[in-house]
Amino acid sequence: MNVAAAPWSRPFDLRIAFLILLGFLVACSPKSMEQTTLSDDKIARIMADLNIADAATTGIAGYPKDSLMHHYFNQVYEMHGITLETYEKDLRIVAQDLERMDRIVKKAEALLTEKSQGSALMPPK
Repeated sequence: MNVAAAPWSRPFDLRIAFLILLGFLVACSPKSMEQTTLSDDKIARIMADLNIADAATTGIAGYPKDSLMHHYFNQVYEMHGITLETYEKDLRIVAQDLERMDRIVKKAEALLTEKSQGSALMPPK
């Protein structure tokens, strides 16, 4: 029996929904003048790589999935030379500007599209 996956079950769609929700929550708070540590392009690259790491665990369930995903995510942060805390802090800052967040998410989607078409998705040296 061939059952199609529900459209909301794709990992990147869930991440986008989470980021939009985060954006709405943060948008209600006072504007911050704080600057991000990472550039928008770097945030988009990290976001795309995290999506690939998340997709690599598709089909695995329970504790093994959580453990493997945690390991993969740590590898992404290490590959980009950042920490989880830095990435989350910058996401909170970016989420205060929905237009900027939208541009970053679209850039991440474009990077994933390039990757699926055979281009290399590696951080710039």
